[in-house]
Amino acid sequence: GMSRRARRTRDPGADTLARALAHLKAGRAGRADQLLSKLMAQGGAAANPTVLHYAGVARYRCGRFDEATTLLRAATTAAPDYAEAHNSLGVVLLETGSAAAARAAFERAVALKPGYANACTNLGNALRAEGAGDEAIAAYRKALALDPRDCQAHDGLARLCLSRGDTAAALDACRTYLALDPFRQNALATLALAEQVGGDREAGRRLYDFARFVRRVPLRPPPDYARLDAFNEALAEAVRAAPSLTWEPLDRVTRGGAVTGDLLRAPSRPIRAFERALRAAIDGYRKTLARDAEVPFLARVPARYRLTLIASILKAGGRHPPHVHEGAWLSGVYYVAVPERLAADREGHGGWLEFGRPDHALPEGSDVRRAIHEPRAGTALLFPSYFYHGTLPFAGAGERIGIAFDAYPEP
Repeated sequence: GMSRRARRTRDPGADTLARALAHLKAGRAGRADQLLSKLMAQGGAAANPTVLHYAGVARYRCGRFDEATTLLRAATTAAPDYAEAHNSLGVVLLETGSAAAARAAFERAVALKPGYANACTNLGNALRAEGAGDEAIAAYRKALALDPRDCQAHDGLARLCLSRGDTAAALDACRTYLALDPFRQNALATLALAEQVGGDREAGRRLYDFARFVRRVPLRPPPDYARLDAFNEALAEAVRAAPSLTWEPLDRVTRGGAVTGDLLRAPSRPIRAFERALRAAIDGYRKTLARDAEVPFLARVPARYRLTLIASILKAGGRHPPHVHEGAWLSGVYYVAVPERLAADREGHGGWLEFGRPDHALPEGSDVRRAIHEPRAGTALLFPSYFYHGTLPFAGAGERIGIAFDAYPEP
């Protein structure tokens, strides 16, 4: 053990900070925030730029963006040469829509620490948001020269090259990255589009084979519920009562709606029952898939997987813009409630789920495969996690309640 004298001279603040950083690293931002707030309240640490920086990061991860910005600005004021604090400040500014201020923060971080790959990548993202394509590409390439495994840089570079019509560079960026990690969902998503736009059209269409891989599965009501609509009613109540339900959280893709955190963190009885029913549906779908090393989705059909459940309530005009689910293998959505008017809106397809439209521009005249699916209460749509998907906005009264799920392969 430690000698008594050594124990006495140990700085309790340093101890608390180390525990807070361990929580942050493990994804427990709320717990980290509690410890860092305690350190700041003790006064001496209030001027400690490291504490201010990580407190800002913790608040950012808790979705408290204004407080995060204030703390990170305080950290950069207290320590103007603290490159990591400038980088973190830039991340929050970019996410809250201040691209020019974010760019300035990232430029400062890179000037202070020229070998800072992540700051170069972030600078690329800010420049891309500002429409400065050439400079963004240069920033991504610099990041990759510093760190060839920087997934965000490969990703930003591939998407930007594709948007600008440089399909060869986009394909090259995707393939370079997939050689490092063959199951990178963002890279597969861009590869599928780039192949269709200017590469091997058939290969792109095989990757985005919506007819083959998007499956609609009706859910069996759990034993304790006589009918499916009674079960859906219980689920709708559970979603509305979820403590994590937040209107338009900035760190999520929802517009005109409310979203929960992962419902399996503290599941209510109906959510537990839903998880069992959903696993049965996923396992049924998995049994129909034959392993095929040539198709990325079929090359790793996992024996075991971890689930996350994120519910959303969309109102009129609400939508989820196009996105993919990095890190997952299978994604999907279960429709708990669908407004009647929506179900009748055949022409406009309001509220339907659309596949294949990316979250960035494509070169003019690009003909890429798309598909749309109607939301039907009591059924789940299952699909590979690299499929770009988003909801079309709907008009009319009522709430569209869905539970999105992701299956993450477990070793």
